[in-house]
Amino acid sequence: MPNRRIKWYRNLPASFIVLFFVCLSSNIAAANRLNSHEPQVNIINSPTWVDMQTYTVADFVDLRSPAHYHLVDKQVSGVAGKQVYARFVYSLTDPSGIESNANIHIRFNPAYEVLNIHGIKVLRNNKVVNQLKRSDIEVINAEDRQNSNIYSGEVEAVVLLKDVRVGDVIDYSYTVVGSNPVFADKFSAGATIGWGVTVDKINVAVLMPSNRPLQYKLFRSDAKVKKQTKDTNTLYQLTLLDTAEIFEEDNIPSWYTPYPHVQFSEYQSWQEVASWANELFAVDKTPSPELVEFISNLKTKPLNDAIDEAINFSQNQIRYLGLELGENSHRPHSPAETFDHRQGDCKDKSLFLSMLLNELGVTASPALVSSVNRQHVNDYLPSHGVFDHAIVNIQLNGISYWIDPTVTHQGSKLVSKFQTDFGSALLVNPTSTKLVSAQPSLNNHSSIVVTENIIAADYSSAVEWRITTKMTGREADNLRYRLKSEGQVKLAKSYLNYYAKRYPNIESLDQLSINDNRGDNQITIVERYLVVDFWRLNAQQHAEFELQADFSSQYVQLPKSIKREQPLAIYPNISVEHKITLQLPEHIDFSTEVDNASYADQHINFDSQISNDRRLLIFSNIYQAKQDHVAVADVAAHLSLLNDIAKRMSYHNSITNVSQDPGIQSMQNLLKNLNQRRLATEQNAGE
Repeated sequence: MPNRRIKWYRNLPASFIVLFFVCLSSNIAAANRLNSHEPQVNIINSPTWVDMQTYTVADFVDLRSPAHYHLVDKQVSGVAGKQVYARFVYSLTDPSGIESNANIHIRFNPAYEVLNIHGIKVLRNNKVVNQLKRSDIEVINAEDRQNSNIYSGEVEAVVLLKDVRVGDVIDYSYTVVGSNPVFADKFSAGATIGWGVTVDKINVAVLMPSNRPLQYKLFRSDAKVKKQTKDTNTLYQLTLLDTAEIFEEDNIPSWYTPYPHVQFSEYQSWQEVASWANELFAVDKTPSPELVEFISNLKTKPLNDAIDEAINFSQNQIRYLGLELGENSHRPHSPAETFDHRQGDCKDKSLFLSMLLNELGVTASPALVSSVNRQHVNDYLPSHGVFDHAIVNIQLNGISYWIDPTVTHQGSKLVSKFQTDFGSALLVNPTSTKLVSAQPSLNNHSSIVVTENIIAADYSSAVEWRITTKMTGREADNLRYRLKSEGQVKLAKSYLNYYAKRYPNIESLDQLSINDNRGDNQITIVERYLVVDFWRLNAQQHAEFELQADFSSQYVQLPKSIKREQPLAIYPNISVEHKITLQLPEHIDFSTEVDNASYADQHINFDSQISNDRRLLIFSNIYQAKQDHVAVADVAAHLSLLNDIAKRMSYHNSITNVSQDPGIQSMQNLLKNLNQRRLATEQNAGE
C-alpha cells in the first residue's frame, strides 16, 4: 500500500520535495513495461471552479534566500470526480536557489489520472520571459521504491526550465484529474500548512457536494477552516499568511511530525472504513489445483505444525513484490495468483496467509495498520488513507497473535515469532466495526546478551579474546537475515575490521561459530581472537588496559538536537546485557574498584557493575528500554542521564610494576604468523 503522506504532498517545488521524497529513478523502460496506460498530459486553462489566489512580490532586497515562496495553493474538487489543483509561486534569490528550484516535477498515475498543466511561467521584471510549450515536457518513470520491490506505475512530468536567473519569479500550476477507483469515490485528502521554509501565503480549499459532508481536523495549528455553502456545494477553506519555517529535529518518533497539517475525510466512522476494506478484500478466493494440493498436504499434519508451515511459507517462499498498479495499489491479488506466482506485497501475503489458516479451521483475518502512526492512528479521522501496511491477526487458544507475513528469517514457530507493536489495527472481516489494539501480548521483546572472556598469560603477551553473543526476538531476525544475505565469511570480516579500529593487530583464532535455534528464535555467535596489543606499557612501566562493555551505546547516543522542542525517539522493547571477564595471570586486588551504579528514569534503566574475584576482574552493563519516546518536558533530564551512562561504557586501569621481556615482540610476530598459516590451512581444507 502506498504511504498516506504521498497522496497530497506530491508535486512540490524542489525545496519541498527534499522533505518528503527520495531521489527519482530514471529507469524509463521499467515504467513502460509495468504501466500499459499512455500518460495524458495537456496544456489547458485552469478549471472554472478554482478560486484564483493573489500574491505580492516585495523588493528584491527584502526577499529571503535562496528562494522566497510567495504562494502555495492547493484546491480539491469532489463535485464531478476528484480534481486536485496546485499552484506554486516563488522567487529565486540566489544561485543555489536556481539549482534546487528550476526543475519542475509533477507526479501522477496514468492508470486513472490525467495531468492538465495550466502554465509554467518565468517572470523577469514583471514580464513573462518563458512560456511553457508541449515540447518542454518530458514524462519519466517515478518508481522511487524499486529498491523495496514496490512498483506503482506512477510517472512524472518534468520540465527543466531554461535561462533562469537570480531575481526571476517562477509561477506554475496544474490539475491532476481522476482518482483510484478502488476508493469507490469515497473522499479523503490532507494538506501540509507549514513547511521547512517560510511561505507568504498558504491556501487550502476543498469543494464538495453539500450532500456529501466532510469531517476535518487540524494538527499543530490553531487555524480555522471556513465553511461556506453555495447552491448545492460546500466549500471548506483556510488561508494562512506568513507561515513560519518549521525545523525538523533528529531522532523523532515515526508517528510525530512537526509540520502543521489538515485532514479531510468523507468517512463518518471506522465502521465505514471497515466496510470499504472488507469489500476491497472480497476477491476470488477459489484455489488453483496446485494450491488445493498444498492445502490438502497441510491438513494431514498436526495443527500447530500446519500453522507454522503456513506462516513460514508465506514469509519465506512468497517473494515480496508489490505490483501496485491501478486498483492493486490497495486491492489484493487472489490467493491463487499469489501462490502460483510465488510473489505478493503485504496485502497479498496477508490475504493468502489468512486464507490458508481459515482452511485449517483457524480464526485469522488481514489487519490494516500504520507503520508510521502506529498507536496514534486513532488521532486521525476515519479514513482509508491512514493505513500503509497489512498484517495478519490470528486467534488461537485464547491468544491474539499479530504476524507480519512480509518479514523473512523469523523463528520457525508461531509461539516464538517476534511480533511488532503496531499499536492499533482495523481488522478486515464482516464483523469489524472499529479500531482494535494491535499490541502483542507476547514475543514483543528482544534481547542481546554479550559475554566476553579475556585470558591473559602475562602483562605483555597477546591475550585470547572470546566473545559469545546471543540474540532473541527482532534482533535474532535481523542477524539471521544478515547472515543469509551477506554470508558468514563477509560477516566475520566486518566484525574483525570493527575490532581492528581498537586493536589494529588483532587476528582471528577461529571461524565464527553459529548456533541458530529457530524453534525458540535464538541465535548465538561465538568469536575467538588473538589480541596482541591489548596491554599498553606506559612510561612508568604500568600495563594499561581498557574494557569496553558498550554494546548498548547505540541505544543511548545523544541526538544532534539537544535543545529540543520535539519528542525524542527511543528504540523500543530491547534489553542488552554486556559482560566482560578479564582473567589475569595472578591474583590482583581490585577491591577498591568494586562499584555498582544504577541510572534510571521512566524511559530506560541502566545498571553498571565492577567486581573482583581473585584473578577475575568483571565489568558489566545492563540496559533496558521501557518506553518508545521521551516527551519534550522530560528531554533535558533524560539527556543528562545519557551523559552519565556514556561515562560507564568503558573501564580503564593498569597493572603496576610490570617489566617486559625484550623478546616479546619477536614472540608475538611468531604467534601471528603461525596463526595466519593455521587459518589459511583450515580455509583451504574447507574449500
